[in-house]
Amino acid sequence: MSNRWNRFINGESVESEVTPSIYRSWQRSIEFQVDHRLITNQDILSKPRLNERREAQESLIRAGGTVLPYIFSLLGSNKYTVLLCDNEGYIIEATGDDSFMSKAQKVYLSPGASWREEIRGTNAIGTALRDNAPISVFGWEHFVRENHFLACWAAPIQNTAGAPLGVIDISGDAAEDREKILRIARMGASMIEKNLQLLELQDQLEFYQEGAKLASSLLNQGFLAIDRNGIITNINSLGAALLGRKEEEIIGQLAADIFSSPKGWMLSGRSLNLKIKNSYGNEISSHLKQVINDKGYSLGAVGTLQVTTEPSAVSNNTLWVGHGQHTQQTLARASKVAATHSSVLIHGESGTGKEIIAQTIHQLSPRRDGPFIALNCASLSSSLVESELFGYVEGAFTGARRGGKPGKFELADKGTIFLDEIGDMPLNVQVALLRALQEREVCRIGDTKTKKIDVRVIAASHKDLSALVASDRFRLDLYYRLKVVTLELPPLRERLEDIRDLVPHFIHKASTSFGIQVIGIQEEVYPYLLAQKWPGNVRELENCIESMVALAEGPILTVADLPEEFKQSGTKTEPEPLLEQQTKHAILYALTQTKGKIAPAAKLLGIGRNTLYRRMKEMDIQI
Repeated sequence: MSNRWNRFINGESVESEVTPSIYRSWQRSIEFQVDHRLITNQDILSKPRLNERREAQESLIRAGGTVLPYIFSLLGSNKYTVLLCDNEGYIIEATGDDSFMSKAQKVYLSPGASWREEIRGTNAIGTALRDNAPISVFGWEHFVRENHFLACWAAPIQNTAGAPLGVIDISGDAAEDREKILRIARMGASMIEKNLQLLELQDQLEFYQEGAKLASSLLNQGFLAIDRNGIITNINSLGAALLGRKEEEIIGQLAADIFSSPKGWMLSGRSLNLKIKNSYGNEISSHLKQVINDKGYSLGAVGTLQVTTEPSAVSNNTLWVGHGQHTQQTLARASKVAATHSSVLIHGESGTGKEIIAQTIHQLSPRRDGPFIALNCASLSSSLVESELFGYVEGAFTGARRGGKPGKFELADKGTIFLDEIGDMPLNVQVALLRALQEREVCRIGDTKTKKIDVRVIAASHKDLSALVASDRFRLDLYYRLKVVTLELPPLRERLEDIRDLVPHFIHKASTSFGIQVIGIQEEVYPYLLAQKWPGNVRELENCIESMVALAEGPILTVADLPEEFKQSGTKTEPEPLLEQQTKHAILYALTQTKGKIAPAAKLLGIGRNTLYRRMKEMDIQI
C-alpha cells in the first residue's frame, strides 16, 4: 500500500506526487463519498437486467466479439482478463484466464457490475469514461483499498464525433509495465471502433444489399465510398495505402481529382472501373457499383480497390500469398475449378486460408461480378443457422424483423455462397440445404412461396466429413452433392517457403491498420519463424506478426520483438538447431528457385545430389 495513498486518505496534500488524472479522480471519489476501505456490491445487475443491457448494446458486442479474445492472445500471459463495458461503465463481456477472473469476481470485476467512479472510485474503466481518454491505474492508485492488487489499462471506444460508446479494459495482477499493455488496449478500442463503423455503413443510406455483398471482402481489400456528387466520403486504411496516401488526404476530395476519370463519371452507368498508378508504380483499379434507392435516385457508389492482376496470372493473385510449389499447385487447381459451375468442397486445418481460396475461386470465376457471401456454420446456434441461410418473413417467430429478412442464399444470387465449417451444420438444416441445392430454390421461414436462385456453393471444413457420414452425423446425399470438386489445402508447415512472402504482407497489413511505421524485418528473425510447427497455420503467423508490429520498438522488427514462446522454441539448444533451420531454409529456397529440380538445386547450394537427397530426408523435406 502506497504511503501517498495513505497520506491522501488522511487529508494530506500529495498533488505534486501523483499523476494529475489519478489525483483528480481521487478528489472526485471523496466527493462521491466512496468508501475507500472496501468494495461494495452496489449497482450490480440481475441476470435479466444484464441481458436487457446486452441486447441494447448489440452493436458494441458484435464489434468487440472477435477483438476481446484476440487482445487476450496478445498479452503473452494468462494472468489477465479483458473486459468490454458500455458507456455507463457496466461490464457486458469478459474473457481471460479463469483463475484470475475468479479472483476479480471477488471485487465484482465481472459482467453485470458498474465500475463508474461514483460507485467504485478511481479505476481504469470509470476514469477512462470520465476523462474520455486512455489510462492505466496501478495498485495503490485505485481509490478503494481492496482493489490495490489490480493493474488495469483501459481505453474509451469512441464514435466518429469522439463521444465515448464504451470502454475496453485489461486487468491483471499489479505489475510494472504500463505503456505496452496500454498500447494494446488502445489498439483494441481502435479495432472495435472500426468494426462499429463497418456495421453502421451496412445499415445506413440503404447500403444494405451492397454492404452484404462486400462484407466478406472489406477486411482483405481496399474499400471506397463516393457520394452522388462524386466526392469520396470514405476509404479504409488499406485502400488509402494502396493509393500511397493517408485517409485524411483522400476523404472529401473529388474522385475525378484522385483517379484519371471524367468529372461526370456518375452519369455513365451503374458499374464503373477507375484506375490510377500509385507511388510504387502499381496500377490500382476499383470496381464500383452505384447504390440506387427505391425511388430510383442514386445515393452514391461503393466498391473495392485492388492491385490490377491479369485473370490468367494465377501466381499474382492478390488474396493468396506465396510462391512455393504447394501454393502454385493450389492456385492452379483453384483456377481450373473457377472456370466451372460445380460445387466445391475445401478441406484443411483451421487457419489454412479456406475462405481466402474460396474468394480466389469466386474472383477468377464468371461470377466475379456477383456477390460473395460467407457464413460460418459453427458460429451460430442450430436455431439461427436456418434463418441465416434461407431468411424469414415478418412474424415468422418472436423477434423477427419487421418486413422480414433475406437469407444468405438470396443475397448470394448470381454469385457465390461460402459455407464454412459445414461439418457443424445440424441435420435438420442439412435436409433444407440439400433441397435448396437440388431444386435451386429457397423458401423463407414462415413463407409458402419459393424463390429461384442461381448460386454457386463452396463448402469447407477442418473435419473429416466422410467420418461424419459413417457416424450418421452428416447426410451422405448432401456430402456427394457438395463433393463435386475437392480441394485439400496444405498446412503452413508444408509450405514454409511461403513464410518469406507472408511476413512482409502481414507487416504491411498490420502497420497500415494500426498506423504504425513498421517497414521491414531483420533476417535473423526468419530462423525462429521457420522453426515453428504452426498448429494455427497462416492465421497463427498473422497473429504473431500483428503482435510484433503492435509492440515494436522501432521501424524494423527484430528477434526482441518476437513473442516469448517463439524465442524459447527457437533457442532450446546451442547453436545446432539454429544452423539446422538456416540449412533447411537454404534447401527450400534452392528448390523453389529451381522449381523442385534436384540437380540445379544442388548446384545452386554447392553440394552433390546425393548429399542434397540425404539432407532432405533428414529434414523431412518433400517435393
